[in-house]
Amino acid sequence: MHVALLPCFTPRKRRFRPGLALASLALSLTLLPVPGVAHDSPSHVIDGLTARIEADPKRADLYWRRATEYRVLSRLPEAARDLQKALRLEPGFLSAVLDLSRVELAQNQTRRALATVNRALAMVPASDSAGRAPVRMLRAEILSARGDWTGALADCDAAIQEAGTHELDWYLARSQIHFQTGRIKEAVQGLKEGVDLTGSAVLEVEYIEALIDAGEFQEAATRIEPMLAESRWQSAWLVRRARVRIGRGDITAAQSDLLAALRELRLRLSGPQPDYSLLLQRGMAHALLGDIPQAERDLRRARDLGAAAGDPVAVRRLEAAVALNEPVGSRNDRGKKNRPLAGAGS
Repeated sequence: MHVALLPCFTPRKRRFRPGLALASLALSLTLLPVPGVAHDSPSHVIDGLTARIEADPKRADLYWRRATEYRVLSRLPEAARDLQKALRLEPGFLSAVLDLSRVELAQNQTRRALATVNRALAMVPASDSAGRAPVRMLRAEILSARGDWTGALADCDAAIQEAGTHELDWYLARSQIHFQTGRIKEAVQGLKEGVDLTGSAVLEVEYIEALIDAGEFQEAATRIEPMLAESRWQSAWLVRRARVRIGRGDITAAQSDLLAALRELRLRLSGPQPDYSLLLQRGMAHALLGDIPQAERDLRRARDLGAAAGDPVAVRRLEAAVALNEPVGSRNDRGKKNRPLAGAGS
């Protein structure tokens, strides 16, 4: 058994799937209730809206609201048709334009989605920076799907600067782009800014992960210890501390942390419906201990459960650990000798 160092990220050419943070950046629009069916299933709500549309076919808002229910059911062609109808009735209906761009993105029609979101941005006055900011973030999502990281990052930066509020999802989205493009130092800076402005515990965790990725072990250790002391479930913090200890060359202590994390995860993953975040934790522990087959199994299972969309940075972090520790001569070997750290073995 050996413990190996997790490398800093370097950019890859493979297509990146926008994660949950980026996917949730779209404007949150409060839907008006449909009398009599507000608590029914989407199908029943659609039936109610269809009856109202038949009685009053010139109401753009009814088509928009029905499109929303179609989206819940993943009936994207019907949603697109209703949104297009709403816009024929009311071309300046900004909410419908934004939702149409989302539907087009979900259909992988990224060129069309980009044109639609640009149309939406043109509808918001240039003087309304706060109003333009969430539209920029939606465009950043679309640009990311198209692989235009420079444009996506520019939109994120502009939105965060112009918004006047501090949206933690926006900081997370920007950090994903930083990681995707190998800008780890910028990720650290951007996440620290988010932590300082929002006090978000979610951003604090991502900031600590970024510190470790950047090799800033002292600052990461300072922040990990109180979190570990306060946590009922400690596996994630044990894995993070192990990564710090590996970076500092304290291999025996790192191995102890990783084995303790595995003992806890054995209990937490005993049920029939595992959480992909726990699988990623266990996979990282196995990878750092040199058990690559088990790490790969956890990685595959986590992907099957949606981890690539839900937490793409954590997936990529585990992929990097697996690739680093792959035995020489394996399918992932590129002729570079594996360099495990000495001092841990069994």
